[in-house]
Amino acid sequence: MKKIIDKNFHLILISLVIIVIGYWYLSSSDGLKDISKRKKYTIALTVSDWHHKDTNGIGVDYEYFVNSIKYSNTINLDLKKGQKYLLVFDSIIPENNVLLDIYPINSFSLVPLNGWKINELPIKVDSSKINNIILER
Repeated sequence: MKKIIDKNFHLILISLVIIVIGYWYLSSSDGLKDISKRKKYTIALTVSDWHHKDTNGIGVDYEYFVNSIKYSNTINLDLKKGQKYLLVFDSIIPENNVLLDIYPINSFSLVPLNGWKINELPIKVDSSKINNIILER
């Protein structure tokens, strides 16, 4: 048995790496599928200018609140600091989110603590366009 393992070690290692990468890919796309099923909306604020690399990665940092909990993320878009955009998130796991840069927000004074449902949004949106954006990211 040991000879078989030694002889095929590189194949076993490659197989394990492929399985791990496949699992990461499928688990990350599951979060986006959950967003599509359990969408809620809130407003995100960009809190940094474009940066090449920090602890979050490359892009612009943004923050949003759901149930009085602050969440933050980075998106690889060139947006200006201090801008507000519509954000779609998973109502069960708010960390799963997509910033909708096609919907800049000028002013809203009251955002529900747990976000809006699509029919409660104070602006008109194209739900099919939003679904396509979610699937692209």
